Amino acid sequence: MKTVLVKVQSDHLERLASAVNPIVAICELIWNSLDADAMTVNVEIDRNPLGGQEAIRVIDDGHGISHEDSVPAFENLGGSWKLHHAKTQNGRLIHGKAGKGRFRAFVLGNRVKWETRYRSDSTTLVYNISGDRSNLRNFDITEPEESSDEATGTVAEVTDIISTFPSLEDNRADQLLAEEFALYLRQYPDVNIFFDGRRVDPSKIEARVDDYPLSPVELENGDGKIEAFLTIIEWTQHTERALYLCDVNGFTLSKSPAGIQAPGFNFSAYLKSDFIRELDKRGALLLEELHPDLRKLLSVAKEKMREHFRERNAEQASKLIDQWKEDAVYPYEGEPKNIVETAERQVFDVLALNINSYLPDFDSSNEKSKRFAFRLVKEALESSPSSLQDIIKDVLQLPPEKQEEFAELLRRTSLEAIINASKVVADRLNFLEGLEFLVFNPKSKEQLLERRHLHKIVADHTWLFGEEFNLTVSDKSLTNVLKKHLNLPEKALADDSPVLREDGTEGIIDLMLSRSIPQPKPEKRAHLIVELKRPKAKIDNNALTQLKGYAFAIASDERFKDTTTRWDFWAVSNEMSETVRREATQRDRPEGLIYEQPDGAIKILVKTWGQLIDECKARLRFFQEKLQYQTDEDSALEYLRRTHEKYLPKVLKREVA
Repeated sequence: MKTVLVKVQSDHLERLASAVNPIVAICELIWNSLDADAMTVNVEIDRNPLGGQEAIRVIDDGHGISHEDSVPAFENLGGSWKLHHAKTQNGRLIHGKAGKGRFRAFVLGNRVKWETRYRSDSTTLVYNISGDRSNLRNFDITEPEESSDEATGTVAEVTDIISTFPSLEDNRADQLLAEEFALYLRQYPDVNIFFDGRRVDPSKIEARVDDYPLSPVELENGDGKIEAFLTIIEWTQHTERALYLCDVNGFTLSKSPAGIQAPGFNFSAYLKSDFIRELDKRGALLLEELHPDLRKLLSVAKEKMREHFRERNAEQASKLIDQWKEDAVYPYEGEPKNIVETAERQVFDVLALNINSYLPDFDSSNEKSKRFAFRLVKEALESSPSSLQDIIKDVLQLPPEKQEEFAELLRRTSLEAIINASKVVADRLNFLEGLEFLVFNPKSKEQLLERRHLHKIVADHTWLFGEEFNLTVSDKSLTNVLKKHLNLPEKALADDSPVLREDGTEGIIDLMLSRSIPQPKPEKRAHLIVELKRPKAKIDNNALTQLKGYAFAIASDERFKDTTTRWDFWAVSNEMSETVRREATQRDRPEGLIYEQPDGAIKILVKTWGQLIDECKARLRFFQEKLQYQTDEDSALEYLRRTHEKYLPKVLKREVA
C-alpha cells in the first residue's frame, strides 16, 4: 500500500467537500462513472431498520482506473487526465476536467473507498483507493491483484454517513437527477442511470423540448463574440425552475435561479457555450460576482426564455379557445364587427383563460357548466362590474370567507385602487433591489456620483427615510433651508445674511425632508437633513465634521431658534471609518446616534446604505409576503432604467443598438 499526498491546501479541499448539497455530490460521482465509459450506473442506499442512511454506493461498469493512473489522478487537483482528452475511450464526450468530483463524495460521509477493476493486457486487476475526511490530503492506494470478476468497473462507497439526507428520500432527487442528466441521456440513449432502484428517465416526464441559437454577445473588450445556445425543457411535474450553465456539449458546470416569470410552466433551461467552460477553467464562474460578459449572456438567455413562454402562453391560449369554439361553449359567434368588439373579446379571453387555470376542475366540467360560466363572464363585461359578485359566487367558487373579503373591499374601494396600491409596493421592492445593486455592485459604485446620480435618484424616493417626510429642499444652501423652514419665498427674508458654519463657509444641503407634527400647535414641525455620500466615500471624521457643522450652524443661528421644531441630521454611505463606527455604537444610545441636544431638538446620526435598505425591506416584508411578489435583479434594473435612466451611471444605462 502507498499513500498519495494531494498537492493542494487542506482548506481548499475542505471547501470542495462541503460546498454542495447531497444530490450535487451524487451527480459528481455519476459523472465520474460516465466519463469512464459506463453504460450502467447504479446508486444504492443502505438503510438501517429505523430508515437511517448507513452507506451510499455508486456502482458502474466503466473501464475503471488503471493503477498507473491512480497516483496522478488523486495527487493533482486540476490535473485530471480528462483535461487533455475531449472524449472517452469509446468516443463519448467528457464532463469532468478539474478532478474535483472525488472530493464531493465527502459531502455525504466521512469515509470513501473506491474499488476499481481494470484490464491490463488480458487480465482484470482490482485494487482499492480510500480516503478519510479527517485528512483530505491523504489517499491510501493498495497494490493491484488479479480479480475473480473479469468485468471492469468501479464501486465508490461512502460510509460513516454525516446525517440522514431527506433530499435523497423523496421524488425531488429523481427530478433533480433528471434535470442534471437530461441533455446527456438524450445524446446517449443507451446509457442507463438508476437511483435507489428507480431508472432516471427524463423522457418520461418531459412535456416539451425546444432548442434556440442565441444572438452573439459582444465581449466587453471588443475582442470577439460569445456564441451560445439555449435548450428549454418543460416538465410534466413540479420542479424548482433553474437555469443550468453548461459547456457547449450540455454538461452542467453551475446552476442558478431561472430569474423569469412563467406562470403555469415547470421547466429547466440550459445555457450552452464554450465561454462558460472557459470561465469555469479560470475559476470565474461565480454567480455572486458575475463576470460582466456572463451577465450580458445571461440577459440574452433570459430574454429568449421570456419570448419562449410568451409564445407558449399564446399557443396554449389559442388551442384552448379553438377547443371551446369547437365544443360550442364559447359565447361569441362569427368575427368581431368593430374594434370595440375585438377589445371586448380579448378581455373575455384573458378572463376565461384565468378561470380555466384557477379552477382545477373547470377543464373537466361538462359543456353545460362551461357554457353557463362563460355566459356570466360575457354579461358582466357587457353590462357593468356589479355582476362581479355573481362571477365570484357562481364561477370562481372562491372560499366563502374570501368571497366576502373581496366583496367588502370592492364596496369600500375600487379594483383600480387595489391594483394601484399593489403597484406602489411592487415598485418600492423593485427600487430597493435596484438601489442595492447600484450602491454595492463593484462597477456601478465605482462610477456612482453624489449629485449627478445618487442624489437625483433618491430625491424621488424620500419614503426611504420614513413615510412621514416630504421633500422640501434639495441641494440648497443652509440659507435656503432657513427660508423653507420659515415658509418664505426666495427673496423675502428680512435678514438675508447667509447661514454660516463655524469656519465661515456656507454649507450645501443634499436633501431636506420636512413634516408637520399633528397637535394643538400647528407650527411644530420636524426636519430631516440627509447628507449623501457616494458609495466609494466612507463616513469618516471629515464627513462627520461637515455634518456637525450643518447642525451647529442651525443651533447657533438665532433665526433657527424655534423650540417647537426638531432637526435630525443623517449621513449615509456604504461604510464608515472605525473611529466613526465606535462613536456610533455606544452603550445606552441608539445605534448610529452621534450627538443629541439635551432637549432633543437636534440629533446627528450616521447610517450605512445596508442598514437603510434593510430597514425599508423590513417595513415592506409583510406586504411582500401577502402579495407573494418576488423581485429579481433584472426587473429591478429595468425599473431603475425606466424611471431614472438619465441619472444612472454609464455602466447601467441601456445599450444603444
